[in-house]
Order: sequence, then structure tokens, then C-alpha cells
Amino acid sequence: MELVKRSQNLNGTPPLARFDASHGQSNWAQTGFPSREMHTNFAGLTEILCRRGCHCRSTGGESLLAHLESSHLLIIPPPTGRYDARKERWRRERSALFTREEVQAVLGYLHGGGRLLAFAYRFGDSFTQTNLGDLFAPLGCQLNDDAVIDIRALRQSHPLHLHFDTPVESLPASWARLGVASVCWRPMATFTLASGATAWPLALSTGGRCLSFDRTLRRISFESLPLAVAGQHGTGRFALLGGPHVFESSSLGLLAQADNTRFLHNILDWLLPAGGGEEVSGPAPEAPQITFDHEVTCVEARGEGERTIASVERVLRKAGVLKALSRAQWMP
Repeated sequence: MELVKRSQNLNGTPPLARFDASHGQSNWAQTGFPSREMHTNFAGLTEILCRRGCHCRSTGGESLLAHLESSHLLIIPPPTGRYDARKERWRRERSALFTREEVQAVLGYLHGGGRLLAFAYRFGDSFTQTNLGDLFAPLGCQLNDDAVIDIRALRQSHPLHLHFDTPVESLPASWARLGVASVCWRPMATFTLASGATAWPLALSTGGRCLSFDRTLRRISFESLPLAVAGQHGTGRFALLGGPHVFESSSLGLLAQADNTRFLHNILDWLLPAGGGEEVSGPAPEAPQITFDHEVTCVEARGEGERTIASVERVLRKAGVLKALSRAQWMP
């Protein structure tokens, strides 16, 4: 699909930031918490974009395909399926899935110079019962079915208040570190970057006690892993994050915590450079890995590791981290 050069405003008008609302983002309200749309959890991001001179619009109930060509920046809040209140889990809803045509259209939009800011959720598509990973994979970014969790906080914090911090050393890209001392996150999925991908870690977990638990592979990793990635596709740019809370402004959002707002501005400066912006010319230097044990970097559900995995699963289940939490039962 042939698009105009996205580094310039369309027809001299202010750039249009389009929020996707056609893949179950409104379904989050089925839990009793706010939906994940531009006027609810993403109201803070919407305000920041407006102050930067963007016009913000939602796809509403219309197909994403009808809005790509007019959009300078596409924001995809976490898609999700239909909420099952009795079992506290998400069910797959066909209408909330990205179609093959939509995936190809977004990739074409990016290749032609579009900009993409997209958010997944803890435990990836296995939790939300969606297929956001189908969009990320062609960009060389595999969305994992895991969640990074500060294991020390599990028995001390309410599941909705779990969080962890990453220091500036965990932000490999120099442009992402400007004015940032630390970033605050809630449990979120990580990414695995394919060899040769034109994508680089934007933020890394600290590893060690801030471990990753993959519920599909039933594996614990103590390594430092990408929480967010940035990259290029054709002449377009993208930033993908494994969770939304870092830039949300709801009561449980973290936009106002630590240096999250400055970190967001740094990402937007790179996605929407005023005068061309800094180009990423190669892999960003990786932050040093911090491991829980100098000899053990992961535990898998086999042999002696099975008991450890089962124990962690019981703790996560009891804490509520493995559940899709409803406001009625879980709000402190």
C-alpha cells in the first residue's frame, strides 16, 4: 500500500494520532475497571499527544483499515477477548482478533513511513486470548507468554499494586535515557528479538529476583529480558511494550510515577521527530545482565525443576496474578 511520507504532516494539517478501539479494548470495562481507550486509561497519553500538537481520534466501532492512511501515529492499547466473570479469565472473541488483512495493512502502513505504539499485557496473548503476537512477529519481535514479577513483593503487595523499577542503566538506547533515572512498571510480558531484526531493546528487566515466569512453557528465567522494544520497518518506526500500566493515567496507572512521563516523551520524540530525529543505525548496547544466581539462569518444568515451577504457580495463583482480576473481588 503506497503512502505519503509520514515524517511530514498530511496536507499541512496537524498529525493525527489514531487509537485503535476495534479489537476488544472496550472489553476491559467488563471487569468493572475502566476500558483501555483514549478517553479512559489512556487519557493521559491523549493529553500529552494533544499538547504536542497532534489531533487524537479513535477508530470507535469502525474497522482499523478505514483509518490507517490518514493516521500519522497508530496507538494500539491492549486488545482482549470477552470476560468470563465466573472463572476470572478472558475468552477468545472472534471480533476482537486481528485479521490477516489487518496485519498486512498495518505492516504496509509502517513500511510506508507510519508510526506505531502498541501495548501487550502480562502473559501475552495466552492471557488476553488475542493475537497481537501475529502483528509483532513479522517485525522480528516475538511476544512471550510470560510476566516479569518482583518475587519479593508477591507476599507483601496486593496483586493490583505489584510493581518493579528499572534504573536508567536498563534503558539501552541513549535517546530513551534522556532525563530518566528510573522507570516504574507492573507485571508485563517480555519480547524475544529474532536474529537480524531491525529492532532493539528499549527497556530491560533487571533480572535476578525480578524474574520472568512463562505460563505456557512453565519456565522461570532470572535473566534480563526486553520489556519494550523499538525498531524500524521500511521507513516507519515502532515501539512495542509488554504492558500498558507504565503509560496509563488511571488509579492503577503509573504514568505519574518515577520518570515514566519523561520516558514516554523520549519515545514520542523518537517516533515523531520534529526535524527527522535520531536514526537508529544498529543494535543498541545491552545493559549488563543481573542474575539471581551466578550458575542458574532459568528453571524448567522437568526433573527437579518441576517442584519449583509448581510451587511458583501456586503462589501466583493464590496472589491472583494468573487471574483476570475483577474490580468487585480484587479492588483493595
